[in-house]
Amino acid sequence: MVLALSGCTVLPVSEYAVSDTLEKGNRVSYGVVEFVDKVLARPLAAAYSYIVPPPLQKGIANIFLNIRTADSAINGLLQGKPKSARTDLARLLLNTTLGVGGIFDVATRMGLKYQEEDFGQTLAVWGYTRTRYVYFPVVGPSTIRDLPGAMINRILTPRLIVGSNYNFWIGTLDTVSYRAENLQATDIRDASALDPYSFTREAYYQRRKYLIFDGDPPVEDMFEEFFEDE
Repeated sequence: MVLALSGCTVLPVSEYAVSDTLEKGNRVSYGVVEFVDKVLARPLAAAYSYIVPPPLQKGIANIFLNIRTADSAINGLLQGKPKSARTDLARLLLNTTLGVGGIFDVATRMGLKYQEEDFGQTLAVWGYTRTRYVYFPVVGPSTIRDLPGAMINRILTPRLIVGSNYNFWIGTLDTVSYRAENLQATDIRDASALDPYSFTREAYYQRRKYLIFDGDPPVEDMFEEFFEDE
């Protein structure tokens, strides 16, 4: 919360625009994280993808997504979206029971799509629309506004839901599974982007705006950004 409040100062940028005033430090953090990823996280994720059969990989990813659905349901409610909260709650109940603890995503087959809400989006809906970019270890690309919610979602939520059963090995499996899901995306980025850091930052802001507006960001904002770039 201290981190979130520290970013509440008005920034000289339009709403939801990219603000990387901490770029020098962010690039250092990015470099360290990328080094650790190349020597440890990526090789583990690649080995996991090679050894573990795809259906089992999907089942493991579904379990961890199911756990985090509780966080999405709560934030849907905080944003004044009762339908979104009900959908995620129904997903949680269906996948935990009929889906055998979340291994099988029966809710999606029934038309109940994961709403993907988080505390960063909640703060944006509450008016915290201008925020600085940060690249933080463990979390990766984020903003001062989104960082607390990202840490809650990645670190705190599974420990609250699973309890003491979420030990070091389960946490490692969670991390490796998450990294394996993003192998193709990061490989394409590294192969095609002239500056992977900037590419990651821009893609992050675009994705966040998409989520904040539930897939329908204002058209005028898109034109504004185009002319600013010119």
